[in-house]
Amino acid sequence: MTAKLYDVTYPLSSALPVWPGDPKPNLERSRFVDGESVIHTTRLNLGNHTGTHVDAPFHTEEDGATLDEIPLERWIGPARVVTIEAPTIRAAELAAVDLEGVDKVLFKTRCSGKLRDPEFDPEYVALDASGARYLVDRGIRLVGIDYLSIEIYTSTDFAVHHTLLGAGVLVIEGLDLSRVPPGDYELLCFPLLLDGGDGAPARVALRELGACCASQ
Repeated sequence: MTAKLYDVTYPLSSALPVWPGDPKPNLERSRFVDGESVIHTTRLNLGNHTGTHVDAPFHTEEDGATLDEIPLERWIGPARVVTIEAPTIRAAELAAVDLEGVDKVLFKTRCSGKLRDPEFDPEYVALDASGARYLVDRGIRLVGIDYLSIEIYTSTDFAVHHTLLGAGVLVIEGLDLSRVPPGDYELLCFPLLLDGGDGAPARVALRELGACCASQ
């Protein structure tokens, strides 16, 4: 039996919410008729942290790795989807989560599915500094979350990004985990390969591992 595959990527569209100050995505359609042939093309204008996207360490760290310096294998492999009910993901919440045997964790919160709403929500669920430090100390190498940032909107020091990206932890933001039960999966994340990129939109999927999936 073929393992079930969950596409956890939001389609790029002009309706996606964006971080305040970022450009709204614009997909400009063109249609050309040449004899009996019709050709459709699309001009894309968007920020590189639009929709489902990744953050490379260079996003906040001057000496951090850029996208073209990160092996594709770092974005692929076993990952655990964990449901978090709290409004902020702190070390206290994470201490109650089973992270044994995984180095990639994806947080499913009340924000899963919210990128379908074109209005930006500053009250999204994110990590705090204690949560970021907990993950680094536990040896986590990739963290994903279901809204536009891993860090709270009001942050001024970007401690979460600095803690994670400064330790070489990769970040995926804007995941759609609304249809994904908690448990263990194979993560398949393919960021656009931007030369010197600090981040990029990505196509992300989760493949079921079968009966061995562990619920949280």
